[in-house]
Amino acid sequence: MRSLPSWHVFERVAGAYDEVLPFFAAIGERLVAAVGPGPGTRHLDIGAGRGALVGPSLDRGCAVTAVDAAPAMVARLAADFPQARTLVMDAEHLVFPDASFDLATAAFVVHLLDRPARGVEEAFRVLAPGGRFAVPVGAAVRAPEPAAIQDDMDALFAEFAPHLPPGGGMGAAIDMRRAMSAAGFVDLEERHIEVVVPVPDGDALWDWCRSHGYLAFIEDLPDDRREEFRLRMRALARAGGVLQRAHAVLIGRRPRPTRREEST
Repeated sequence: MRSLPSWHVFERVAGAYDEVLPFFAAIGERLVAAVGPGPGTRHLDIGAGRGALVGPSLDRGCAVTAVDAAPAMVARLAADFPQARTLVMDAEHLVFPDASFDLATAAFVVHLLDRPARGVEEAFRVLAPGGRFAVPVGAAVRAPEPAAIQDDMDALFAEFAPHLPPGGGMGAAIDMRRAMSAAGFVDLEERHIEVVVPVPDGDALWDWCRSHGYLAFIEDLPDDRREEFRLRMRALARAGGVLQRAHAVLIGRRPRPTRREEST
């Protein structure tokens, strides 16, 4: 069982996060475009990392507050995006008043929490009535690229997962639609996004795997299996190879009170 919170892994990789391959930056740009916040939108980005969503949101004229549990991530956020308000904060305990924001996002964060449902409930609490919460969830690629290596990567992770110790790796699957409905979100809808990122060679692919949450999986493998995993992961890269990943952006809305509720 992993003894330290997941943010410790991201604290260690903050300097390299999204520097090897701009995968999360590409996802963030498309996610913000899919949600389409307008100028002046009070946007809270939870688990902001290196700012994949922060930059595109600022470009749209939003008032961005970015929080992350890893102090090193927040230090880099503050340096890279001085226009945003940046804070070290636990997603399960957001220290904001109720109804503080018009939009909340959490990209690849909720499944890492010790209590994912609590994180979703906190997002609901800090949104104003009518405010939206957007998270990426898995979706099928609509037009697979011939040189895409993502399926082979996923298969390799699945093959080596049985070698992890109990509680090894990081994160757990969560039914986001159910969690958001349980928290009170309504009018759930999905918008499709997809990214294609070139992978120059095996070294770049391996360095990318070690520059974000995959590092927990790699480090938890036994030594001999880790070396085998490294060699086989590097071998997946080929001339013209790309990472191709599709997501559905799941968007829910905090309902506005009824007239009866407003009068009580």
